[in-house]
Amino acid sequence: MKVFKWLFTIAGIFTVSILAAQTVDEILNKYYENIGGKEAWKKITSVKSTAKVSAQGMEFPATMLQKAPNKQKLSIFFQGMEIVQPAFDGTTGWQTNFMTMAAEKMEAEDNEIAKIQSEDFPDAFMKYKERGYTLTLEGSETIEGTDCFKLKMTKKPIKVNGVEQENIIHYFFEKENYVPILIRSVVPKGEAKGMIQDVVYSDYQEVDGLFFPFTIASKFNGQTQATIMMESIEINPEIDDQVFAFPEDK
Repeated sequence: MKVFKWLFTIAGIFTVSILAAQTVDEILNKYYENIGGKEAWKKITSVKSTAKVSAQGMEFPATMLQKAPNKQKLSIFFQGMEIVQPAFDGTTGWQTNFMTMAAEKMEAEDNEIAKIQSEDFPDAFMKYKERGYTLTLEGSETIEGTDCFKLKMTKKPIKVNGVEQENIIHYFFEKENYVPILIRSVVPKGEAKGMIQDVVYSDYQEVDGLFFPFTIASKFNGQTQATIMMESIEINPEIDDQVFAFPEDK
């Protein structure tokens, strides 16, 4: 009897795993269906977004450039200066030092984190299995009055001060339209280490048949620090690789 009980337990675990996987796949299938189709998203090779960034009562123009397979650059313009926060050229990550206003390359650990993030372009779910990520459904949760599916993505581990640690992100998909409205993670290092960071997506709009969030708010421990309001999004524009390069390498 003990043998049969053990077999039934294993079978039950296996069945639950299959059902969970099917549920995750169903959510992602509806997600891609609602944002323009997975095949159309696979054809994205570059994106240029122009926006206004609102922070601490001030507003600044900004540009976000992304190019496959892993190049990105966020530029904020203030009093005629370009402040890069951050950029990754496919190998090297860098950003503007707020104190000196000079470009600085990232430390090795930060560089690896930037590399992992940039490789998610154009979408974190597109090739998550191929990249060795796992995605599980952790039930439902209400986010700001909206009933959501809660998905947990476990990505490649990262190193913080030489110690390897898990790299976990939670995505909250609203149940009505099957699009993420919030991405939650824990800040791994720096002054905000240990804080809960929420990236809130809203105002999805159509661009050439695909749907993008046009308002993105960044919160730390529930307090809004900055809000990005998109003005335009271009799909597959020509972008020179040198735009992403560290200034001394150009």
